[in-house]
Amino acid sequence: MSAFASLILLIVIVIISMSVVAYANYKVDQAKNIRNRLHKHKVHTEELEDVVLALDQLCENRLIPKLVNDEVIETYKIMTELDPKAGYLKAGLSNAKARSDELSDLTTPRIVSRLCNSDAQIARLQAYLNEANTIVRKQHSQGKISSVEVQDIVLEIEWLHLMVSVISNIAQGHKSYNRHDVLAANAFYKKAQTELIRSGHPYDRRHQMIKQLADVLFGRRRSLDTELMPEDEFNPDNAKTNMSEEDQRALTEILKGVTQDGTELPDISEAMLIENQAKNQRQNSHKSH
Repeated sequence: MSAFASLILLIVIVIISMSVVAYANYKVDQAKNIRNRLHKHKVHTEELEDVVLALDQLCENRLIPKLVNDEVIETYKIMTELDPKAGYLKAGLSNAKARSDELSDLTTPRIVSRLCNSDAQIARLQAYLNEANTIVRKQHSQGKISSVEVQDIVLEIEWLHLMVSVISNIAQGHKSYNRHDVLAANAFYKKAQTELIRSGHPYDRRHQMIKQLADVLFGRRRSLDTELMPEDEFNPDNAKTNMSEEDQRALTEILKGVTQDGTELPDISEAMLIENQAKNQRQNSHKSH
């Protein structure tokens, strides 16, 4: 073999070797990219599954968690295409489809409650509702949901976002009232009413709740109608308020000039009541002198 032929052979061997190395590196990078994408989808899917389970206990309308679960199914399909041999993905997809059938069954008995025990729980559920809102709008942009449907669903999600906080604050007010801490109870009731007033949600239930909370604050009723707030496990009985005459005068002073439906009520805090109590005491002291 001539020197030229040997050189050509050597060059070919080098090119083949470099091609093999390049292909091997490509396959390694491709496998790494698939693993990263699978991990990202897996984390997102687990988060969405938590959203589905939480919303199914929160929403009367099971269509909302079902739409989120549809996103879970689509994500599992993407992951299965990335790794067709992964048995756990096939099992996850099967479970998601079974859950979709369950969410479609409106006869399944459930305990639905918007009541939270902490600010952290309120924030978590509201974040889940925000995620559901994003998914619903995405599905609408993909033509999976009509414009009329998406408007109704988004309104329901926004209402739940408001109710999670409002109902939880009213329940905290009931707990305080049951402990005979009327000042703290009224502060919670007023906080709930303020959120309702500041919201522009069109549901008529919002106006009904504002009016009934005004009645609660004025001592004309102890709780809301069960049609508005079925979470009644902490409702006080219908006995008259235990608010002292001094506290009642302080509350009346704060609420002076308020419209009947309570739409101009200021924020009420225990500090405000104490300040008005002191003011009333000073005025009574001057009168006695």
